[in-house]
Amino acid sequence: MASRMDEFRVFVSKYPKIREAVQSGKRTWQNIYEDWVILGEDNDTWNIYKEQKKEVVDFLSSDNIKNIMGYIKKINPDSISKTLNTIQKVLQISQSFGGRTSLYNANYNSWWDWWIQDWLMKFIKTRHT
Repeated sequence: MASRMDEFRVFVSKYPKIREAVQSGKRTWQNIYEDWVILGEDNDTWNIYKEQKKEVVDFLSSDNIKNIMGYIKKINPDSISKTLNTIQKVLQISQSFGGRTSLYNANYNSWWDWWIQDWLMKFIKTRHT
């Protein structure tokens, strides 16, 4: 047969916030034990010491999927492609400054590539003077 202390230990394990209250100095073990003996385990007083269940968010709910699909529909693939191409060109141009001296490089076929490279060269020259 379980002793009264064993029953109290089981009770405390059901209400994890009791331990926090004692550790923070709000209550003492003696005070809690006395209340437990007098009030019993089923008293509403202990409800404040119950662990609050955390709300589980369903990320795959139909509303969330609709929102995600709405965002995906708004994405313009041409705009992304142009932006990535521009970034790639800027990176290529900045890498070309390593040892090349000519303004036009055969690797750049369009006037836009040449213009960016030319602009960057002029910009760099003005920064160094």
